[in-house]
Amino acid sequence: MNRQRIIGLALAVLGCVLSNGGTAAPAGSVDLVRARQLFFGIENVNAATGEVDNQKVIFSWITNASYAASVKGRIVLLDTYVHRGETVPGRTPFVVEDLVSLRPEAIFLGHGHFDHADNAAFVAGNLGIPIYASSETCVAMKTDATNLFNAGKIPVSTVDCHDTTSSGSTPGAEIVTIPQLEPVACITAFRHLHSTTTPVDPTIPIVQVLNIADARDPQMYPAGTAHSFPSSGSGGPGGPISIFYQFVMRGDNRFTFVWHNTTGALKEGCSLDRPYPNCWGPAVGQHLVDIMQSLPPTDVELGSMVSLGFPTNGMRDVVFYNEAILPKVYIPIHQTNAALPTSSLEFKVSYLKQLNQMVPPFAPELRPEARWMVDPDDYVKPLVYDPKDARWTKPSRASQGACR
Repeated sequence: MNRQRIIGLALAVLGCVLSNGGTAAPAGSVDLVRARQLFFGIENVNAATGEVDNQKVIFSWITNASYAASVKGRIVLLDTYVHRGETVPGRTPFVVEDLVSLRPEAIFLGHGHFDHADNAAFVAGNLGIPIYASSETCVAMKTDATNLFNAGKIPVSTVDCHDTTSSGSTPGAEIVTIPQLEPVACITAFRHLHSTTTPVDPTIPIVQVLNIADARDPQMYPAGTAHSFPSSGSGGPGGPISIFYQFVMRGDNRFTFVWHNTTGALKEGCSLDRPYPNCWGPAVGQHLVDIMQSLPPTDVELGSMVSLGFPTNGMRDVVFYNEAILPKVYIPIHQTNAALPTSSLEFKVSYLKQLNQMVPPFAPELRPEARWMVDPDDYVKPLVYDPKDARWTKPSRASQGACR
C-alpha cells in the first residue's frame, strides 16, 4: 500500500511570501521583464508588469534537463543546471543571474547530481523560494547554501528545501501531493529510478545509439569565461535519488505534463544507486509502471532521452517510460550531459527505430508525437500550450481524486 503524504500548505504559502523579500528585482522591473521575455517570448509577457500569459502553459529549455515553466502564469524552475555557465551569454544565451531575475516561485529538482541541481541553492537563497527534492538532495542543498552564504553569494545561511520523499525510501513507496501551485495546478511526486546499465535485453531487438558528435563542436562554440560558485549542486548521497513529477491543471481540459530528468531500467528494477545485479528488482520496477499508469492521462512528457543503459539497450528504457505514461507529446530532455551535445539527432533516429522494435509491439496509435530538441539551437525557445485546446480533453473519470 502506498503511503500518501501531503506537504503542508502553510510551508508552501510561507515560501511564496518569502519570495517577495529576495534580492532580485521587484515585479515590473526592467530585469524581470527582460528575463521573462527572454525565456517565455515577448508576445507572452506583459511589458509593463512582467506577468506571463495566465491562460497558457509555456516551457523554455534552459539546457540539459532544466526548464523554466510558466504554469498559467505561475513561474517555476524544473532543475537549475546551466551548461557552460559563463559570465556573459555565449553558447548558452543567458547567465545564471537571469534565473534569479526570472523570479520563479519554486524550484523542483529531479535528483541531486551537479548537472541538475547546480545553481539551485544560489537561486533559492537569493529569492527566498522553496526547493522540492528528495530528503537526501535537500541535505546537499543546505550544504550549498551554507557555503554560498559564507562566500557572500546569498543573504541567508540555509534554504527552504522540502523533502518530497523520506530518506532511504523505496522507489514508489511514497506518493506525495505538493500544493505549491494550487489552485492553478496539482502536483504529484514519487521516487523512481535513476538510469543505469543492465545486460542486453534478449527479448527485444535493440537499436544501438550511434552517439556520433561533431568533432568541430569546440571550434563552433568556443568557451568564454566560466562563471563559478563556491559550491553548488554538491550531490552527495542525494545524487542519484530521483523524483518523478506530474502537474495537472485545474479546470479547462485538465492539461497535464510530467517531468522526469532520468530514465531508469523499469524492467529489471535497476537504478544507479542499486545497479545490476543488486537491483531493487522487477517487482519494484513494475510497481512504478503501475503508478505511472494510474496517474491522470498525460498530455506532454518532458522525459530524459539519455539513459546510462543506452550502450547495451539503446532507447529501450525511454520507450518503456513512454509506454507507461502514454503521453500525447514527448519532448526529450537531458541532451547536453551524459550524451555528447551534438548527438541529439542520432538519438532521435535510434528512438524512432526502437519504437518499431518493441515486444509486445507499441501500438502506432498510442505512440507520442515526438518534439525533438537540438542543443543549442532550441535553448530558450518557448513551447506554448493552450489548456483549453480540445486536443487535451479527458474522460470524465479524470476529474476524480486529488490530481484528477
